[in-house]
Amino acid sequence: MIARTLRVQVPVGRIDSVLEAYREDVRPIHERAAGLRQHYVFVDRQSGWIEIIGVWDSADDVARIASELEPARQRLWERFGTNPPLEIYEVGDELHGSVSTSA
Repeated sequence: MIARTLRVQVPVGRIDSVLEAYREDVRPIHERAAGLRQHYVFVDRQSGWIEIIGVWDSADDVARIASELEPARQRLWERFGTNPPLEIYEVGDELHGSVSTSA
C-alpha cells in the first residue's frame, strides 16, 4: 500500500471553498478510482491548514488514474493560487478497529 499526502495552508475563510471545489472536481475521480482504499481531507479551521491523505493499494493503481486525476488536482489548486507538493509514502503499518472504553 502507498499513501499520497499533501499539506497546504489557505486563508481560513477559503476552507469551505476548497472543500466545495474538491467535491466538484476531484472527488468524482477518486470515487471511481480502482485501488483507492481510503481518502481523507483534514482541516484546521483555526489556522487554515488542510491535509489530504489518500491510501492506495499500489503505485500502479495511482498511475492508472493519474492522467485524469493530476489535471483535476492542478485545476483545484490553481483556483486558490497555490500548488502544494504531493508526497508519497509506503504504508509501513496498518491498524483497523478500536478498543471500546465504555463499561
